[in-house]
Amino acid sequence: MKKVWKGIGAAVLAIAIFAGGYTLGQRVRENNIISALPHKTFDKPQENASSPKPASGEALKPEKNITEKNSETAVQNGWTEVAHADITLSDGDNAKIKLYTSAHKDENGEFMWDDGNTWLLEAESKGGYYALINKYIQLGKVDFTAGEDENGHASITAVISTGTGITVEKYTYNGTAFEGQTVYNSGILNVKGSTF
Repeated sequence: MKKVWKGIGAAVLAIAIFAGGYTLGQRVRENNIISALPHKTFDKPQENASSPKPASGEALKPEKNITEKNSETAVQNGWTEVAHADITLSDGDNAKIKLYTSAHKDENGEFMWDDGNTWLLEAESKGGYYALINKYIQLGKVDFTAGEDENGHASITAVISTGTGITVEKYTYNGTAFEGQTVYNSGILNVKGSTF
């Protein structure tokens, strides 16, 4: 009878250890996801140019890149639309946000991914085009969300995930152009698994 109780006790202890480890792992995962989400940033005065740069994975200083309107789309012949969304800009105009890739689809409608593909995230409004992202990405992809930020401004967040890291970029419309900034950069990682 003692052997039975010892066996039951060992099984209960093993389950408790597994459950505790699983719960701790989920909390760490949630904290990592939350820390990667864009946060509200404030403009700060320029610091001395010799200031140390943040280590990889740390929050970056907001450095804005301006994307002006173009009269022609950057989409190349043969590219495929991956996803799209409609948003309302701060001036009240509607914009179509479209994500394209150079990868083609097979006869079943499945993407035929290469080791690397060119990705284009483009906003279109009033006959003008804004190429927010237009680059070749090795062993990775682009995902995006589009909507309004906490101030009611049109906002687009793009996650660029590769086998060597993750970058999160945020784009907001200022009335005439899109202002983009990198809000998170994991630095160089040797990614072993990902849900992206």
